[in-house]
Amino acid sequence: MTAEEMIQVNNERRKQLNEENRKYYENMLVYLRLSSIPEKKTEELLLEMLDHLLIAQEEGRSAEDVFGKNPESYCKEVVQTMGKQSYFRFSRFAFIFGIGLYIVFFIDGISRLIIYPLLTQFTDLPPVKGFSVDYFFTPIFMCLVIDIILLFLKESTFKKFSVRVLLGYVFPITIAYFLPLVIYFFLKDILPVIPIPAWASLLIGLLLWRIHKVVFKHVDIF
Repeated sequence: MTAEEMIQVNNERRKQLNEENRKYYENMLVYLRLSSIPEKKTEELLLEMLDHLLIAQEEGRSAEDVFGKNPESYCKEVVQTMGKQSYFRFSRFAFIFGIGLYIVFFIDGISRLIIYPLLTQFTDLPPVKGFSVDYFFTPIFMCLVIDIILLFLKESTFKKFSVRVLLGYVFPITIAYFLPLVIYFFLKDILPVIPIPAWASLLIGLLLWRIHKVVFKHVDIF
């Protein structure tokens, strides 16, 4: 089965769990899906764990009886048994960066073709000569923010949301949000503008979108 098929099977079988077991299992599901284990292997593990839990439930045992009272420790052990794997995954970075890239080309083209001409009717705006290189900061920014959000979701799966949990992520979130802006602030006056017409930006955005769909159709991203 493919990962998508296993997810569908999991969704159906999970309905057989009682409320207590489902809550316990779904916390593990979130943690493992956000871990560094490849997607297909993750879904295989989750189905195997679900089958064990369903059998145990029929025998009158709970999820705690099967996996222990500390599901976070259990999940960490599962991840460790899969071998050392980096949290950073180039495929995820490339996927997010690609989305951000074709979006900025679309926005640039639409802005210069439609929005900018309308605004110039009411305000005195400086002429836009082409595609500004500083737009490339947007997809980089997206990669940083999404990675931190995923990490936050993973690490807070078994913790109640609180100020203490949030404060643990204030620093990295702040860095992710403001570091690109600081770099941009110092470089904005020296960054060049690529002299391409607005229609070309739209065409490039469309081409990048199509390439993105083809390249990542069968790639394990998260």
